[in-house]
Order: sequence, then C-alpha cells, then structure tokens
Amino acid sequence: MKRKLKAQIFLAILILPAILTPILVGKANANEEEKPIIVCTTNVLGSIVKQYVGNQADVVILVNPGLCPADYDMKPSDLYAISKAKVLFYHGIQGEYWLNNTIEASGNTNITRIMISGPWNTPEGAKKYIKWIGGNLSQILGIDFTEKVNSMLSEIDTAADNIQSMAQSLDVQSVNVICMLWQKQFVSWVGFNVTATYPPGQLSASDIENLVQTAKEKDVALIIDNLQSGTEVGEALSEECDAVHVVLTNFPEAVPNTATLAEMMEYNANQLFDALEKWKSTSELRSEASNMKTQLMIFQIVAVIAIVLAVVEAVLLYVKRR
Repeated sequence: MKRKLKAQIFLAILILPAILTPILVGKANANEEEKPIIVCTTNVLGSIVKQYVGNQADVVILVNPGLCPADYDMKPSDLYAISKAKVLFYHGIQGEYWLNNTIEASGNTNITRIMISGPWNTPEGAKKYIKWIGGNLSQILGIDFTEKVNSMLSEIDTAADNIQSMAQSLDVQSVNVICMLWQKQFVSWVGFNVTATYPPGQLSASDIENLVQTAKEKDVALIIDNLQSGTEVGEALSEECDAVHVVLTNFPEAVPNTATLAEMMEYNANQLFDALEKWKSTSELRSEASNMKTQLMIFQIVAVIAIVLAVVEAVLLYVKRR
C-alpha cells in the first residue's frame, strides 16, 4: 500500500509540471495579449481613435453622442474603464466639469491625459484633431499611423470638396439663416449667411422676439438647431417666421451613417441643402399664392368698377328717357 502511494506521489510530481506549464504559459500569453484601454470623453475623440486602433485596443467613450457632455452621468462601468485605462483623451471644455472628480474616483494615478481642444466640425478643425490624436497614439502605442493619418485627412478633403461644390450650385451665400451658436462655424464654412445666433438653454421672451424680428426683416430661410443642445428654440422660431427648421449633430454616431467626422459633416451639409430646397419650394408656392391673391383682388376691383359703370350708365339712360 505504501509502495503504491509512493508511486502515485512520484507520478504526480512528474506529471504536475506538464499540467501547470500550459496553464502558466497561457496565462502569461493572455497578459501579453491584453489590449490597452483608451478612454475618450466624447465620440468626436472616440470616432478618430477607433479609426486608428481598430481591434488593437479597447476604446471606451464616456458621453453618449446624443447628449451634451454637460448632461453626462457617471456609471460604474466608466469608473472601472478609467481605473484600467492607459490613456484618456478629452476636450477641456466647460461641459467636462465632471472629469477630474471621475478620474479621482477611479483611483488611476498613472493614466496619461491628453487634451485636444478647439472646434472640430469644420474641415480644418477635424484635420487638427486627426493629426494630434494620430501623433499621440503613435507615441503611446509605438505604432506608425502615418498612412492612416493621410487616409483620414484625404477623407475630410473629399467630403469638403463635395460640400463646397454643392453649396456653390445652390448659391447658399445669398441665403440668410439663424443658427444655434455651436453650429455657426460649420454653417458659415458651408457658405450660408448667418444673420443671428442663439446660445444653448432657454431664451427669454425678448430674446425670442428679437430673433423673430431679425428673421422677418432678413427673410431668413433656415433656423438651424444643434441636436445635443435641444431643438425647442428652433421649432418655435421657424413656426413664427415661415422658415424651415433643420437639426444638425455636433457628434458622430448620434444619427445613422455618421460614424466619422467626414460622414458627420456630409450628413449636416445634406440636411442644410435639403432644407434649403424645401424652403425654395415653399417660397415658390407662397409666391404663387400671393400672385393669385393679387390677381383675385384686381379682378374684384375691376368687377366693382364695371358694376359701378353699369349702374352709372343705367342711371344716365333713365335720366335721358325722363
């Protein structure tokens, strides 16, 4: 019995390394292949990072693209991602007032913070973000993204050329619009004449009245809202001044087929162009209705004059017969 037990122990000692080695090697390989976590406050940053890294890293985006960053609510999953993240990209805007407390709550003191600031919804702004993020990722991950940078910049240039070509064909520079403040740069770049802007949040009655007066005086065609900051103001203004209400997005993926900044710009431009075509069509209908009203008025005046002349002639004939 003792011999049998000794033999079993001896056999186990011989077999144990063979069993443990694959497990330990597998665990080591899993650690080696573990993807770095990159956290981005918004999908502006996240959409660019995802284009660069593909499946080479896990990209976590904190703010839902349909929301304004100021409306962000911290989630436990976000805290966990930040606690494990290697790098965090952020804008440094006022709406990210919650960021420092969130990082502190995560306990990650080694995370690399990279701020990419400034507007992003024009070609120049978008290209700045692409270059800065690509350069930083190349250093952090040790990957040469030069070819990808050039490809993404080319996408922006192609989208910009298409937008400008369409804008010229529609003569948008002669079209007056009112827009939400955060969309002014893009709308102006497309070529529209921005006669007034309004800030996020609720406006006073006097502010609304002034905007309506401007819209009527300038024959404003479009009232342009920003999706993430609400659409109530634009809806109210458009109803008051016979302008077309149009909603643009300030973040990729907030609406379908806008996964990149290039796609987002093309989507926003098409929204503007479609709205302008609609305004022109309704303007023509209003013009035709106005012409018909004028013609009817003229016909009524002529009819009244004819009746008056007939009455006068009848009276004269009556007098002559007397």
